[in-house]
Amino acid sequence: MKSLLFISTSSLAANPRLVKEFEALKTDFTCHVLCFKHQDWTLSLSEVIKARNPEVCFIEIERKTSVIQTVISKLAHKFAILCNKYIQENFKICAFANNDKALQLWFATKALQKQSNYTKVIAHNLGAFYAAVKISAKKDIGLQLDIEDYYPGEALYFNKKLEVRNRMQLMSQSFLKADTITYASVGIELECKKHFKVGLNTAQRTIINAFNAEDFVEPKENPSGKIKCVWFSQHIGPNRGLEQVFDAAKTLGHIEFHMIGNPNQDFLNTVDLSTNVTLHDIMKQDVLHEFLSRMDVGLALENVSADLNRDICLTNKFLAYAQAGLYILATPTFGQNQFIESLTYETGLIMKKALAKSLQQLEKNKLSTSAKRNRWQNAKVFSWENEQVKLKELMS
Repeated sequence: MKSLLFISTSSLAANPRLVKEFEALKTDFTCHVLCFKHQDWTLSLSEVIKARNPEVCFIEIERKTSVIQTVISKLAHKFAILCNKYIQENFKICAFANNDKALQLWFATKALQKQSNYTKVIAHNLGAFYAAVKISAKKDIGLQLDIEDYYPGEALYFNKKLEVRNRMQLMSQSFLKADTITYASVGIELECKKHFKVGLNTAQRTIINAFNAEDFVEPKENPSGKIKCVWFSQHIGPNRGLEQVFDAAKTLGHIEFHMIGNPNQDFLNTVDLSTNVTLHDIMKQDVLHEFLSRMDVGLALENVSADLNRDICLTNKFLAYAQAGLYILATPTFGQNQFIESLTYETGLIMKKALAKSLQQLEKNKLSTSAKRNRWQNAKVFSWENEQVKLKELMS
């Protein structure tokens, strides 16, 4: 059986797309997953993922126990940033300056290549590109890049003068060496094709980050008669477009607003929460999806000025709303607009007005139980059961 090596700078639970991919391929390939083990909210969830995939070989780097390699990798990161001022196109310098886990992944990859003969390596985020490119060249095996986000368009946290250039260089050089590239949205694919060249035989495919259809139960009746709006993310905090939710709640007392995520108390202290706003702790995925079955409207309020990636990506929340059968009210990002227009049925509305006004003008028949059930049924066409077929075709 052919053997695959997946590489990620994240923990398992923090990279659901990675998990879906190896779970889709594990029947036909021997799958090895090199990632990190973090002592945070992802720890217990990652253990659950490992337990349900006993046939997959997981190699987790725990930075606190791999002290020497962690220190070396962090020092290499600092040194690369210093060198970056004078050396701006070197692949190694760009990689180490971009991510302090890049060298540590390469250490682990070098050890693994002595033990296994992989047929393909799949890099699952930008910090994994260096190790993946190096092992692909050294062992003469296939290189696959999964582009879940448009990295040069994401927010900058350090080395701000040079970091965009670093990301562009890493992607530019890696794209030329890849034989397969997958994208998480049409917008990300189109943006990448503007900037990066690929080989003549490189296969490219958009595979959206949808959930399994079976994860969503049939929408339930709403006995209260009140419209129930929902928004969820890992964090309830600033720069998420939530200010307009709080504003709408003040004038629309007949509508319930449910917000799910880890609360940023400093942010919440700056807003006036109306009685029709309910905050919920972050939920496990199965609990969240059942909760969505009792909602009516999904709020996809991306802050279009935050960064380019937010404009062209397709978020998990947006797909979850669609697959649960909710009517989506979305801000006008390219990713959300393109996806809504690509469907053969009406799943939502790109708002041209404020949220409060859009809710006031919303036709009640779009929120009926039968309408929700029709959307839930239609969404099966882009479920992961169907999207993973594209991935399997690329691997054949």
